Amino acid sequence: MSLTVQQLLADARRLSTRLKEHDQSADQLLSRGQEVLKEVDAMRQYQENIENLNELAHNRPRAHLVLGIQQENRHIRSLQQENKELRAALEEHQSALELIMSKYREHITSMIKCSGKLDCSSNSNNQLILDKTEKVCEMAAVMKEAVRRDEEMEGENQELIARLYTENKGLREMLGISAKHRSLPSQQRKLCSVDQGI
Repeated sequence: MSLTVQQLLADARRLSTRLKEHDQSADQLLSRGQEVLKEVDAMRQYQENIENLNELAHNRPRAHLVLGIQQENRHIRSLQQENKELRAALEEHQSALELIMSKYREHITSMIKCSGKLDCSSNSNNQLILDKTEKVCEMAAVMKEAVRRDEEMEGENQELIARLYTENKGLREMLGISAKHRSLPSQQRKLCSVDQGI
């Protein structure tokens, strides 16, 4: 009789340890299930983000985006070069205008001095002076208009550069998100990293 009680106690202990093991296994399975659920949610969120980015990018493939960024970089560089050339031309125009105006002032002062010494009644001399003065004024007006147009063109170029820079930055961010989530093939990732160095 005492042997069966001991067997019952041993069986109870064995069952108790098995229950504890089963509880531990169930807890592990629950925690693993929660981890898998989190991973599934993260993948679903990632897929939604990719779909949103594709909609924003007008469903263009990533290689096309990279190519677009490279083209925009080249365009920005050419605009910056053109901007430098326009600034140099503007400075050249301004210095030429200053030179012309200083020569004009010298001529006017010399004509005034000469007219004081010469007979002012000569209509041909007066008409010649008026004609020359009108021509100089026309040239000055044309140069001012050219300077104004150059300044307008420079402002438009600055706006275009700023807009392209902002668009380029947005596309780089989109590519960075894609690269962060490792959705780009390795060759395209290399191309992207090379382009970001540009």
